[in-house]
Amino acid sequence: MILNTVTISCRNWRAEFCPEFGMNPISLRDHDRPILREPAGREELSASPLLYGIPVLFPANRTKDASFCFDGVRYTLPMNEPHRFNNLHGCLYRTPFTVTEQTADRVCSFLRNRGEYYPFPFTMSFTDTVSEEGYRRDIVIENDGDTAMPITLSFHSTFVEPETFTVCVGERFEFDRYYIPTGVMLALNETERTFCTACSPHGKTISAYYTSQSNIARIGEYRYTVSSNFDEWIFYNGSGTEGFLCVEPQCGEVNGLNRENGHLRLEAGGRAAFSLEISKMTDASV
Repeated sequence: MILNTVTISCRNWRAEFCPEFGMNPISLRDHDRPILREPAGREELSASPLLYGIPVLFPANRTKDASFCFDGVRYTLPMNEPHRFNNLHGCLYRTPFTVTEQTADRVCSFLRNRGEYYPFPFTMSFTDTVSEEGYRRDIVIENDGDTAMPITLSFHSTFVEPETFTVCVGERFEFDRYYIPTGVMLALNETERTFCTACSPHGKTISAYYTSQSNIARIGEYRYTVSSNFDEWIFYNGSGTEGFLCVEPQCGEVNGLNRENGHLRLEAGGRAAFSLEISKMTDASV
């Protein structure tokens, strides 16, 4: 089946979005070269929506027992990873966004929640642009309620597997058999230290959570720059032989809704802004 998509372009850059799947940029091309892993169509995207393009995760990653306590009140989320008793990645990556404006090189969209997708009222807005330099997404989350709300946010950025990648990370979060952090921080091992210089992902199984030491990643010939309020990097590449690499910026911790300092607190009427940019490298360094 064919996806209903929105396309913007400028010079050699072209981006295609799927509003009904969380406004996912399911295709990003430079001189027609694919940078992100692209689905062949609706069935492929629907079967594996987290492993194509840059799906939005809200709340980010896992929430233990699909519940959390905030300001003395217990809230529940759908337990969509029942074999591990977690909420996994929220549901916005499968939720339609409304497109409000489109020009040749820019598209604006939003989602308004009144409790359907998260137990606090909020509006999430995206402004996506392409220019001669590359692609940029600006994200704004507005608390529409009269009480504070907690935020964790991530983008499951699924790149075509590069020859090498470089991301400066600090420590690794130890996690239990349910992929929930234990609170113990671990030093990088020999392979992980190469993430900070140049690592070939092919043939290596990479799946872990890290503190961030830089808001810039190098993915092959491309620079991935994120706003400084993304304070963690998460990596995932399946078996290491499937032709993709997820390099995920995250604001807040995995299971951060259950940790006092593991999330961003957004007061009533407040707003939080984030950004992502993908551009061509102009030199050999990150």
